[in-house]
Amino acid sequence: MNEIFEKIIEKIEKGDEISPFLFISKNLEILNEEIKSLSYKIFEKYSIPKVFLYVFEDKNEKIKVQEIKKFVEIANIASPHKIQIFFIQNIQNLTIGASNNLLKFFEEPGKQNLIFLSAKSENFILDTILSRVQTVYFSAKQKDKSNNFFQDLIKNYLKNEDSELLSYFFKTKLEKDDYLDFLENLIIYSKKNLVFTDYLDEILEDITVVKTNNVNAKFIVDKWILKIGN
Repeated sequence: MNEIFEKIIEKIEKGDEISPFLFISKNLEILNEEIKSLSYKIFEKYSIPKVFLYVFEDKNEKIKVQEIKKFVEIANIASPHKIQIFFIQNIQNLTIGASNNLLKFFEEPGKQNLIFLSAKSENFILDTILSRVQTVYFSAKQKDKSNNFFQDLIKNYLKNEDSELLSYFFKTKLEKDDYLDFLENLIIYSKKNLVFTDYLDEILEDITVVKTNNVNAKFIVDKWILKIGN
């Protein structure tokens, strides 16, 4: 995603209009997380509040014209910041009518509007949509971040069965990547077990901060261990 980030920043700095990005991956769940992370990284650079990320979430059902019209109406309101982001998840669920309704927005998004789209493949996406977007095939290397060791530590900690999680992070000397791995597994565990789901965006934002800044990753992880344990 770093190349995409640099490309977007270059366009923003030049004041250019940016064509929508369509990200393709078979693992839509991980892909959607990465797109949110990219969005927060862009916002962080320009000190933009995350409320300017507008997400049409995947509900595993067809996306209708009226839903899309209401979502896109926000783009007509000028943002006080350099950019605002519109993210439509799993656009393979767009009806033909909804797809056609998006054509003008995709062709002329406006300089302040950045559009991200996700899908498992290009199947069932209209050619008129595909001709207006920049297609990015997401690396298969990101496919599975689940770590059984961390998953078990989190599970036992939440069930108050043991304090191994606390001992592990207190005694073990870890690298930044280890802390990131744990935070990513917090997200995976949350989604699988439907616990602390209200924290998902905040955890994802902290992952972005750890990746892009010289912050104390251990402090971030300690914060979340205390938070989920309450």
